[in-house]
Amino acid sequence: MERTTTRRTSSKGAAAAPAPKVVAVLAGLLERAAARGDADADARAGSAAAAAARAFRGRTRPEISVRRYAERIYRYAGCSPACFVVARVYLDRLAGRSPEEESSPSPSPPATAAAAVCVDSYSVHRLLITSVMVAAKFMDDIHYNNAYFARVGGVEVAEMNGLELELLFALRFRLNVTPATFATYCAALEGEMAADDGPLPSPSPSPEEEGNDRRQPPPRRKDGITNKVAAAVDRSALLTAAHHRVVVVEITQ
Repeated sequence: MERTTTRRTSSKGAAAAPAPKVVAVLAGLLERAAARGDADADARAGSAAAAAARAFRGRTRPEISVRRYAERIYRYAGCSPACFVVARVYLDRLAGRSPEEESSPSPSPPATAAAAVCVDSYSVHRLLITSVMVAAKFMDDIHYNNAYFARVGGVEVAEMNGLELELLFALRFRLNVTPATFATYCAALEGEMAADDGPLPSPSPSPEEEGNDRRQPPPRRKDGITNKVAAAVDRSALLTAAHHRVVVVEITQ
């Protein structure tokens, strides 16, 4: 039986804690990949790539944005931020990237994933929740079970179980991520985080979210200079987490 104790002490505390920047960065990359997938959907109809992603496609587009969905997963699933880095690795592997390519990811690897597995607005949410859940099971010593992840992700338990199997077989059960690969992906994410002085552009909110978003100014140091990496993942802490497979990973906000 899986342990279902989370390291967070209360849902109230979890709701008050903002999601780390790595969550927003990954969500932003996936949103752009989904937009490209929507634009190319007709050209890829009936292809092997479309068939590979069929299990992850929903009948309708979810109303919740990818950003809000990723934040919801982080808030309620109790997984460490390192799981989102590993989820990105899994999405690259799902795209069929070779080990050599994996060790040197492009600045926007989810774009490749979009071309290979037809990530679009119908499949991106299921790909995200499934990859994070599998990463949590592999990375974190304590994690929730499939039934709880299904509640967080808004899918049926049977579907969550099926999505997990689809992902595992598509990955050929290659779940291990070496410290070197993890370090490379952390560096790529840091590059995405530091690419712009300002905050990430806000995604299109769902109807109930509209009007609630307020863009925050970028963090500044005491000398008044914009700190590009003030909200980035503490790379050394993440590397330690990957090496020792611990639960707590420090985040530089």
